[in-house]
This record gives sequence, structure tokens and C-alpha cells, in this order.
Amino acid sequence: MQRALLLGLAGLSLFASASIAEAQEEKKIVAVLPFGSPNNHMQGKMGHNAQPTFITELVKSKKVRVVDEKRATDAVKRFEREMTGLYDQKKLRQIGRFLKVDYLISGQISWAGDAYTMTVHVTNVETLELEMAEDVDFRDEGKFRVAVRTAAKKIAGVVSGQEVAKGRHEAFLNMDPRHFYDTADACVNALKGLGAWKYEGEIDEEGGSAKKVHVKLRHGKPKPGTPLQVFEDGMGDNDKPVGVVYVLEPDEKGSGFVAQWIKEQDKAKKKRGDFGLGARVSNTGYRYRIAVGELVDEAEDKVELVDMFRDKLNETFEESDMFLPKDDSKVLRLAADLGRGATKKKNLEQLHGLGVDFILTGKFIGSPGRRRADFKIISAMTGEVWGTLKFETRI
Repeated sequence: MQRALLLGLAGLSLFASASIAEAQEEKKIVAVLPFGSPNNHMQGKMGHNAQPTFITELVKSKKVRVVDEKRATDAVKRFEREMTGLYDQKKLRQIGRFLKVDYLISGQISWAGDAYTMTVHVTNVETLELEMAEDVDFRDEGKFRVAVRTAAKKIAGVVSGQEVAKGRHEAFLNMDPRHFYDTADACVNALKGLGAWKYEGEIDEEGGSAKKVHVKLRHGKPKPGTPLQVFEDGMGDNDKPVGVVYVLEPDEKGSGFVAQWIKEQDKAKKKRGDFGLGARVSNTGYRYRIAVGELVDEAEDKVELVDMFRDKLNETFEESDMFLPKDDSKVLRLAADLGRGATKKKNLEQLHGLGVDFILTGKFIGSPGRRRADFKIISAMTGEVWGTLKFETRI
């Protein structure tokens, strides 16, 4: 009996190992070539760092297999005299076949006058088709890693087949891509202007439920659904949060509110300690997690325009110190089609459990070049409209 059990376990282990090896084998292999940087010193520094940074982000995605940096660089030296960042098709095929990869990632970083532009090409080695061509603009060198992270995420999705390549939105729409960044900035500024986003207090009573606490406010009157971090120590700004609570309702005296914590799937927000009396509650330094839901171009119904804006808005959220994009596939699917009634309630509960604080939805009104954004921000916890955002845009 014991022998049979051991044989069975061994068989399962071999099956699991074979399954893991098979899954690993199915992943496409990519190589990141050295990036070019034709202009100034800072571009040279970022161009040098682009290759290893892309490799790190692609490996972290776990969607593709990535060739070692030295092997990729040595392959370029073998077939190309100068590392320009963008290579002709014949050289790409030679490099790709030498490395035995499915895709090659190449590009360059240049200064466009008021922003850096990182041009990224993803080439299918077998067909020599350009599977993806992307221009990522960022305003200063401090945003370089965010730009690489954003591009690498898209590349991993396209190469793995989990996301359809959208190509050059800018060329297709014949619009200045900076208009999209300006619109995204206007949206973020409108979000910041919704009201006082700073609240401080401390837990002074335990609620009737193990998940509820009463918070005595020092200042601010947060709305139901507002997320606030709880810190183990009541003093100091450097202590680490032990979890997140959400405002349920103000108390009868108006001096505080009742809050609760929920079972989070988002590791950054999970409860990691006790919420004892005197624990500090604050939203200082907290980054509100926002999912971009259904957006509509009312005048022309341009899906590409909406998708382009969504991408730039998520990039802008990532760059900000106040908001974080929640844009994984499950979140996007739920946020894009909230539904009504019981369906909406269920979808909001799932989104909240996945770590979403707010969902942004709305529409663009007006003619091209003079559109107006008419958005609303919805609390994932309460389902209530948190506020409305209205601003002009040149897209």
C-alpha cells in the first residue's frame, strides 16, 4: 500500500514537472537588443540602461522567455558594426536566427524638444513583420523606468498572444500624441480637485464586529468608501502600514466615522497586523487605485482614440504619486461592463476585492480637436458616484 502510494506520488511529481516544462516550452522567446540614443548624454545613459531594464520587466511578466543580455549584445556585434538601436531587416533575421528566438525587440531614445521619445519595435524573426511599433513619450529622465515598464507590459501581452497589437495609434489617428498626454494630465488634475484628499485620525474604539473600528478624526470629513491606511504606531511618518480600512459612515457626533477592513486580494492592501486602539489612520502617501471602465467617443465612436487615451491615462496614473492604475485583464473586463442591479453589485464587490478603489467611466463629447470630457468616478465599495470630471481636450 505504501509502495503504491509512493509510486503514485512519484508519478504525479513527474506529471507536474512535465506540465511545467511544457508550459515553459510554449512561451515565446524574445531578445532585447541594445537601444540607440543619437543625441545627448542623458539619452546615452538611458539608451544604455534600456536593454537591461526591458529584460528585467519582461522576465517579471512571466509571459515570455528572455535571452541573456550578453548573448543578445554579442549577437549584434557579430552581425552589425554599429549598435544604432534600429536595424535593417536582413540583419535582424541573421541576429534572430543566430539567437534562435521568435521575436526581437529594438529601439532608440531621442529628445523631441519638450519630451523624450522612446521608439520600440517588436519584429517577428520568421516573417520579419513588425508586430508592434510604439512611441512612448515621457517628460523627464525620472520617468524612464515607468516608460520601459509600460512598453514591456504591452510587449509581453502581444508576444504571448494575450493582447492584440494596436500598432501606431498616433499615425492612424493623425494626431499629435502629446494631446493624449495633455488630456490624461487634465484628467488627473481634475481628480485631484474633487475635494480634500487628506485625512488623519486614530482608532479610539473597536466596533461591534471584528472587522469594524471607530476612527476619531483630527481633520477632514471623508466620504463613505474612502480608503485609509492604518499604521501600527500612533506617531511618526516612517512607520509601515499594517492594512487598509474603508469609511462606512460618519458617527452621530460628527467627530469621526466607522470603518471596516475587507479581505483583500491586493497584497499591498492586505491586513498584516492588529488594529489596536491608538493606531494612526491616514491617507497620507496612499495611492488611490483606479480602474478605467467604459469610455465612449460620442461624436465619432472611435474605439482607437478611446484605447489610446486609456493607455496614456494609465501611464500618467503610474507616474503620479497619488494614483495607481489597476489594469490587469480581469479588472478591465469587470470595469468595462459593470452592468446594472445585482450584476453591478457583484462586479463592484469583485473589483473591490481585487484592490480597486474607484472606477472611471464616461464619454467624450464634441468634434475632433475640440472634444470635451464628461467623466464620473465611482466608488468600488459603495457603487456611488464620487464626483464628476469635466475638462476640455484637443484630441
